[in-house]
Amino acid sequence: MSRAIVLTFSVIILTKFVFAGEWGNRGGLINSSTEAISKSSWIKLGKSEKDSIAQLLEIIKSTKSGSIVLTKAIEKSRKSGKTIYDFIESGEVSVTDTTLIRKFSATDPFAVSYTSKSKIYLDRKHDVKNAVLDLVHELTHFAYKEPFNPYRENFSLSGFIEETIESKGGEVDAFLVECEVGRTVFGKSSTSSQCSSIRDGTGRFSRSLATKEFYKLGNFYERYVKFAKELNLDISKAKHISSDEGLLISSAWGSPYPMAIIEEYKAIMTRVCENDLKRLSYYTGSAGRMPASEEKSFSKMKNNVVARCANIDV
Repeated sequence: MSRAIVLTFSVIILTKFVFAGEWGNRGGLINSSTEAISKSSWIKLGKSEKDSIAQLLEIIKSTKSGSIVLTKAIEKSRKSGKTIYDFIESGEVSVTDTTLIRKFSATDPFAVSYTSKSKIYLDRKHDVKNAVLDLVHELTHFAYKEPFNPYRENFSLSGFIEETIESKGGEVDAFLVECEVGRTVFGKSSTSSQCSSIRDGTGRFSRSLATKEFYKLGNFYERYVKFAKELNLDISKAKHISSDEGLLISSAWGSPYPMAIIEEYKAIMTRVCENDLKRLSYYTGSAGRMPASEEKSFSKMKNNVVARCANIDV
């Protein structure tokens, strides 16, 4: 709109940013004397990019919700024998890029294995404040989101939309953590309009309100309905979809999240269908030499691929 030697994790302590007390009520961890720092380029915080990332992580670590996410992300990186620094680098936009690698046998069309790897890219143009918020957002995806598999038969558009937004480590979770960290570090007065829109009557950030906010389409509603029909998406089952004006826009696609996720789905399925049709073509010549049981299964697999890709331009 998704990497066994245990290596230790260390960060450079950013003493000039870390203070004691209830800073969410007193103006945040960044006070007036250091506010200029929060507006400076994050890439220039340290002597190197890694050093700058370390200082951003220290700010995140100083908050309760940020520390929980960071600890989980560190644990995940250690399991692959790496440090958290191996998974974060600067980029054109902030995004968690997950690559699914599929391997299959040259002789057996049913022997398929999958592996995935993720990388966090942090917008190099951001100031410190936006870098902190984006990084804890992407760390939430990295730490908790399970990689999706678009090659599975039940990979549907409706399921992809709901999973992307509402699943553990999805957009709602990442947004809630981002808002919590932002209020703690930068204070209530610096809370964004997006975060302010999901505060309930007690002042807490509401998961229910956040979920509804992600499904607001505004002027994109009619376009969404058109795309949904083209892709056989039953919009009557989308309980949160509305034509209300929302505040949340996908930076990757420049549109509300349901619309952006449809665009992402189309891009993913175009690649999936190209790969699956090439794979079917490869095995078709040897189908006649398969045992009868395998030939029947292969025929079923072929029909499923053709049906899935009927509405995808390849």
